[in-house]
Order: sequence, then structure tokens, then C-alpha cells
Amino acid sequence: MERGESIENKTLLYSRVADRIYQYIKEENLQPGEKLPGERKLAEEWKVSRSTLREAIRELENEGIVHVEVGKGTFVTDYVEGRQVSIHLALKNFLELFEIKSVLERYSLEKAIPDMSDEMLDQLEQMAVRMNDMAAQGIMPKEMDHQFHRFILECYGNYEMTNLVRNMTEMYETFDDELYGYFDGKEFDYQAVLLRTFPYHLEMVQMMRKKNIQGALEKYDNIIKLDLEIYGKIQVENA
Repeated sequence: MERGESIENKTLLYSRVADRIYQYIKEENLQPGEKLPGERKLAEEWKVSRSTLREAIRELENEGIVHVEVGKGTFVTDYVEGRQVSIHLALKNFLELFEIKSVLERYSLEKAIPDMSDEMLDQLEQMAVRMNDMAAQGIMPKEMDHQFHRFILECYGNYEMTNLVRNMTEMYETFDDELYGYFDGKEFDYQAVLLRTFPYHLEMVQMMRKKNIQGALEKYDNIIKLDLEIYGKIQVENA
């Protein structure tokens, strides 16, 4: 998030602010025992309420990153530098956003299927076939995947929901480097798991052509299960 951008209306605001404070600590290279700027200054600079800022500080205090001394201020603790804390915060924020996004997508899919035209289904099938072909070659069709799911939302016709999911997708993509970078040097091949999701996209469209809502939802759930397989592995190792 850019320094001057208002974040008052973001989903899960206090967690986003907590992440912003953590990034501030790293960017300013604050050492254990050093004091953070006062609440008033941070709240004004980041355009959030002081109550939201306090919630964010409380979250970081629970994580052992800062400690608050009444009447004195908020201080950096002697926390373990590196990915461990960063991964924990990123995963927590990501999973909350991912859950909301998945619920909205699933609802939109269920509602859109009965009224989807052959033309809409043709477009979805073309995308699904191309993604499946790319995945079979070991190529990750990330942007096309976003386009596929966004198109389903657009077929449902709820503009505000489409916009909300798009914003959440952009938000949780900011965690990609932290989350997927976690597997650097490890034996677990997360990309291989992601690539396994793409045949389900094509099977989902096939169910949609038959107006088989339950079948399509089951294929969608299979995609989500594979995504959660990756995040669950990070969660277990960082518990």
C-alpha cells in the first residue's frame, strides 16, 4: 500500500494497518527498544482512526513484535528478525481475504449458472482450455485465471460484488512474495499443486453447460482445496 493512500475503507482494516506498522519497523530499521511514532502522528499520516491504530498495535503486541508501556508509548521488542513473523502476519491476512473472496465467488457461480448463455459458456470454455493447455506444459496462467473467475462474477451481473472481489484479489496478491517465497529452497513444489487446479476449471465449465449447479460447485471446491493445501502447509510449519 502506498504511503499516502487512504486505507480507512479497506477490508480487515486493523490487520492491514498492523502489516503497515510492521513494514514501517523494517523500512526504518528500528531496533529493539526503539520507540514508534505516537498514535496521533501515525493515525493522521495513514488516515485511519486512532481506535483502528490501537487495534493494530494490540495485534502486533500479541505477536510479540511490539510492547506498549502506558504513558510512554509503543516500543519494538527483541523479536526474531526474518520471515517467521512476516509469514505469520501475511498468512493471517491472506487467509481472511481468501475466505471472503471464495465465498463470494462460489455464491456468484451458483446464481449465474441458470441464466448463462451459450456465448458466455463458450468464452469461459475457451479460457479454460487455454489454461489447461498451458498448465500441462508447466506454465502458470495466472492472469488468465483471474480473468476466468472475474468473468463468472460479471456473468452474475452484480457490479459491486465484482468490484469487491477484484479489490480483494489485488490486496492479497501483495502477499505473494512473502507466501510463495517461503518455499524457496524447500522440497515442496507449490507450483505443481497450483497447476493441478486447472483441469477442474474445464470440468467446471462442462458442468455449467449441463446446468449442473452442484457439479460445478464441487469442481470449484476442488480448486479451493488445492489452494488451501499450499497455505495449510505454511500454517502448520509456522504454528
